[in-house]
Amino acid sequence: MSHEHRYLISFIVDNQPQSRTLIHDGDTLDPGLAETLVKTAFPELKAASLSDVQVQKRTKPDEGDNIPGHYQQP
Repeated sequence: MSHEHRYLISFIVDNQPQSRTLIHDGDTLDPGLAETLVKTAFPELKAASLSDVQVQKRTKPDEGDNIPGHYQQP
């Protein structure tokens, strides 16, 4: 029985911190696979060069996606 998990993927693209949420059926998600999945799921990032990819598993249902893995300037 597979169970889907929600992950927050944070990364740097064009010197700007960004993040995307992905649903993945694995209990863990390594940064290399996360980068591939982000580029597949979000066409605007297909040709982008991502760096410093970080993965955070969202375990609580009420845990929002607005917790960046990278500092976002105001």
